[in-house]
Amino acid sequence: MAAMNKNVIHPRSRCARIGFALLLVSVLAPVHGRMAAAQATDEAGCPSGDQWLACRARAGDQGAMYSLGRNAYEAARSSGDFSEAFDWARRLDKLGDKNGERLLKMVYMQMGWGNHRDYVQAYVWLSEGINGGADYLVQWRKMLAEKMTAEQLATARKSLGN
Repeated sequence: MAAMNKNVIHPRSRCARIGFALLLVSVLAPVHGRMAAAQATDEAGCPSGDQWLACRARAGDQGAMYSLGRNAYEAARSSGDFSEAFDWARRLDKLGDKNGERLLKMVYMQMGWGNHRDYVQAYVWLSEGINGGADYLVQWRKMLAEKMTAEQLATARKSLGN
């Protein structure tokens, strides 16, 4: 057999090198991804752990905002206080977020059914929605008004300047 040229890489050796390179890339890619995620978190100034989601939401992350709004909505179904869910839903809706729009409609429905424990506040919020062009809320406000006392209606209307 003739002497091998040192500049020629044996085919098996080339495959081994390519395989090793692919293995190295597959091992390092997740590490690089975690490092990039950690750097993004650091850049946003949000701590890891329990407060991360709230921090991201306050920073304007629409996914985080929706998660907090949806969690608040679920909690409100038991507590009867839809204030936080309404706040997140309204913010998202103003940003044109479709999930926020849906969440806002869900909260409005709960208000119309009388499930928000402060009927006066619910009436005012429904009225503000109507004044903002959401004509479909007229029926929900009417359903709520049927559950309200005369004093509650007077207070709500006074709050609206009516």
